This record gives sequence, C-alpha cells and structure tokens, in this order.
Amino acid sequence: MKHLTLTIILCALLLPCYSLAQGHGRDESFLREKFGHDEGEEKGLFAGGAFSFWNDTKDKRLTFEFAPEVGWRFNDTWAVGVMLGYEFEREKKETVTARTHSFKISPFVRYYYLHKGPFNLYLDGGAGFNCMTERSGGPKTNTSGFELGVRPGACVDLTRGLCLCLRMGFLGYRNDYFSGEEPGIGRNGFGVRFTPEELMIGLELEL
Repeated sequence: MKHLTLTIILCALLLPCYSLAQGHGRDESFLREKFGHDEGEEKGLFAGGAFSFWNDTKDKRLTFEFAPEVGWRFNDTWAVGVMLGYEFEREKKETVTARTHSFKISPFVRYYYLHKGPFNLYLDGGAGFNCMTERSGGPKTNTSGFELGVRPGACVDLTRGLCLCLRMGFLGYRNDYFSGEEPGIGRNGFGVRFTPEELMIGLELEL
C-alpha cells in the first residue's frame, strides 16, 4: 500500500508536466520558457528543508525535527550546499523522562548529469557529521559520528522557481552515524542501498 500510494502521488505530479510537453510537440524552447532553464539563468540560490512536530499522547512521546537545506548553483551542472538538522525527543517512562538532542551538518557538492525539459538527474556527494546528547534520569551521554558518500537524486520543475526533489539511497561509509535519511542503513560500515522504501520527497525553492 505504501508503494502504491507513493506511485499515485508521483504520477499525479509528473503527468501534468508530461502532458504539457506533449501538447507543445516536445518544444524545448517552450519548456525552458515555462520552467526557467534558459542558459545563464541557472546561477543562484536554492533552499528547502523539512519540519515535523508530533506529540504521541498514548506513548507519552514528543518529537520535533527541523532540517533546512540551502545551496548555490554555479551553472546548470554544478552546485554546492549544506543540510542542517536539529531533533528533539522527549519520552516519559514511568517516573523517568528521557530527553535527546541531536544535531547534524552535511555539506555536499551536487552534479547535474542529465537535463531533459523539466526533468533533471543529479548526484550529491559529500560528508555528514552528527552529535547527540541523551539524558534519562542520570548523567548525560554524548555520541558523535560521520559519513562519507553519494546520494542519487532527481528534481522536476513544477513552475519557475519551484521544483519537486527526490532522493533515493546511499553509497558510502559510516562510522556511528545515526542521522541518516535512510532508515534501512546501519550506523556503521559501508555499502550501497537503493530501494523505493527510502525515497525522500521534498520541495525546493530557487531564489
């Protein structure tokens, strides 16, 4: 059901772009005019991110997460950026309240290797560093880790200045890295994972 829902959402978002291109005879000049891909206009700032807040009254657990992303496009091939993240979690267990604060920073270099109308494919290569402070009725404990790797991605221009971004999978190495976007990948070791279950979808604003 999860895969079916995801497929329906993607089709609903991508079909209008496909119909638009079909209705204009796949005219590349029209697509550039509609979605802003004229040469020389790719340079600029882009920003995105995620925000979540949830209070589980049954399990007495509260979570808050804020993960902004910002970067700079040099041209239609290269860009650099950084993902930041802060997460707070509070969970009450009988008479003890556990609190966790997590931080991460992930600088990356982005390489766009395919442009086709409003569709773009890219690779994000970079590093990630995180740290976490936990306290559960006793002294604080600190944990830190890092990762090095590559994430494949794609973006679809919905309109000028706004695109839908998709990332799926990870190829690289991790050492006690617990802030990975892919829940199926462990905290230590190296390898590759490219599965639909780890598809991340977000909006990106081009300024």
